[in-house]
Amino acid sequence: MTRILGIDPGLNATGWGLLEIAPDGAAGLRWGTIRPPDGSLSERLNNINWRVKELIERHRPDAVAIERPFNHKNVKTAVLLGQAQAAAMIAAAAMGVTVHEYPPRQVKEAVAGLGSADKPAVKQALIARLGLAELDAPTDAADALAIAFCHHLMTPIEEKLEIL
Repeated sequence: MTRILGIDPGLNATGWGLLEIAPDGAAGLRWGTIRPPDGSLSERLNNINWRVKELIERHRPDAVAIERPFNHKNVKTAVLLGQAQAAAMIAAAAMGVTVHEYPPRQVKEAVAGLGSADKPAVKQALIARLGLAELDAPTDAADALAIAFCHHLMTPIEEKLEIL
């Protein structure tokens, strides 16, 4: 069984989704949201780091897939997102798990077939592609599951490129 931990970084809410793919293609899902308590920036980043380490220890993923920050109009927001992403990436590296980054457009393209798809369209595509009746995950967690699924779809391509 392959386990991929998807992470949608954010300072106020970091979504996570664990995608488990069995050899027969059956999928299992778990998800949640990390909501750091109020505090200084360093305290909040430390909380994200600690909680991601806890998730990795509990679920033992084979890989971590994380959303790469995109060009944001608000520089301050982009920096904060980058810091939350770094906290999660450092946690994975400290736990010995390889991190793969995907830009939002690539995740949307891989999951929904359209790089400009909105969040509801990505969620509906994820439901359809995983054969689910529904997905009651909150937005941040659903995004994290989409990131994990994107990595699942991209893994054979990445492995082929490594051979070249």
